[in-house]
Amino acid sequence: MSRLARDIMNPDVISVPTTMDLRDLGKLFLEKGITGAPVVDDEGNLAGVISQTDLIYYNLTRGDELIVDSSFYHSARVQGAHVPRGYQLEDTNTGCVADVMTPVVHAVREDTSVESVARMMTRKHIHRVIVQRGRKVTGIISALDVLRLQGDDDGAAPSAPRRKAAGRKVTRRRPPAVARRAARRAPPGGKRR
Repeated sequence: MSRLARDIMNPDVISVPTTMDLRDLGKLFLEKGITGAPVVDDEGNLAGVISQTDLIYYNLTRGDELIVDSSFYHSARVQGAHVPRGYQLEDTNTGCVADVMTPVVHAVREDTSVESVARMMTRKHIHRVIVQRGRKVTGIISALDVLRLQGDDDGAAPSAPRRKAAGRKVTRRRPPAVARRAARRAPPGGKRR
């Protein structure tokens, strides 16, 4: 029996509104230990997706700089004292999620096969797929969820060696030059620690 998206998705999805401030989004990512989230509109419909990569790109490409010389820095005071030389007050006007999110969403229905989800992730080079019912988000599948399923299906730990059909163990051979260097470094008696 083939597994479906609903079988491996995480139903506890942290979605963010299009109007959320980017500073709050960064804090949310850190607090929850996540690297991306679906974006929903005012009615809770899927509107896009946003990731840490989107935030980094936004911050690196803003090009903010003080263009007009201002007397503000000469007159600014912190707790009654002048601001020391070398300090700069940063612009607190940041964007919102709608300004930075990716509106193209890779989403599947709950009854999509896991094989199709894995194929989509591989072909599109994506790390997460949103699961939805209609336009509402019902779950999220990460690449780790798919890998975890593969480890469970094998009946062995993911790091265990795979076996070919003939029963031979599949091992990774070292290139000849690497094998020769390793042999030269081996202690007397040929055994390595």
